[in-house]
Amino acid sequence: MALSVQDYNKLGERLERTLHLRYAPIALKVLHEGDEIPPGTRRPKQDLGQHLAMCQAFAKVRRDRAALTMLKEDHWCLWPLISYGLVPLEEEDYEDLGSKFFVRDPKWGVEYFREDYPRLRDENVMGFAIAPLSSCAFVPDLVCTYCRPAQIRSFQMAAKSQSGKMLELKLDPVDSCVHSTIPVLNGQDYNITFPDPGEYERALADEDEVMFTMRAEKLPEIVEALEFFSRAGFGYKELSMEMAFDFPRPKFYNDMFEKWGLKTGPEWKK
Repeated sequence: MALSVQDYNKLGERLERTLHLRYAPIALKVLHEGDEIPPGTRRPKQDLGQHLAMCQAFAKVRRDRAALTMLKEDHWCLWPLISYGLVPLEEEDYEDLGSKFFVRDPKWGVEYFREDYPRLRDENVMGFAIAPLSSCAFVPDLVCTYCRPAQIRSFQMAAKSQSGKMLELKLDPVDSCVHSTIPVLNGQDYNITFPDPGEYERALADEDEVMFTMRAEKLPEIVEALEFFSRAGFGYKELSMEMAFDFPRPKFYNDMFEKWGLKTGPEWKK
């Protein structure tokens, strides 16, 4: 059964509470030609008299709990305009822009930009709406959360618990607005992204922040898994740091150590 806006709002509240998040998880919805602007969202250029880079728009949402709609005219950074298909590219643009990717040989950058740079596999896109998950007025396509590394670990545990598989990732030090969203919008279940230099300099990304993105339909099972691990004593807030030696371990640790002729010890009571 499809989730309602209110369902997503409640999941957002549970996610913030369970992971004790500093900032609001971001709900993002792709808008197509003919779609109405979601109620309660503001256009940066039209309503605020400002242009925003996509990372700055993300910062407004997660830090200030603003709700925004970003169309072509609102952007101040070229990479999301390209990745979301909001602007055309000519052949000479591939040669020019492809040489800007911080690689030793510009030919490598041109080849990467032409063949592998993330682009949304969708048509008639006019922009996207973003808002805090707990208060968004639309059903999102994805959810992006800025986390501490330990919270990323909790997300990974939750994701692995649902499939038995590890996350397979491609990491890039630049264009975090693109890499955090496009692969997931194109069908990847999850992605992890490091905020790029521009996001650090101009969008208030903290040094200890990492982005975890998921397809919106994955949210219910991820929140359920996070809450399960929390109840079991393995949640982000439940783990405590200590440096105890010969510490209590699960019974199966002792069973295997005994099988191998190694010393056993106390069992933990979690």
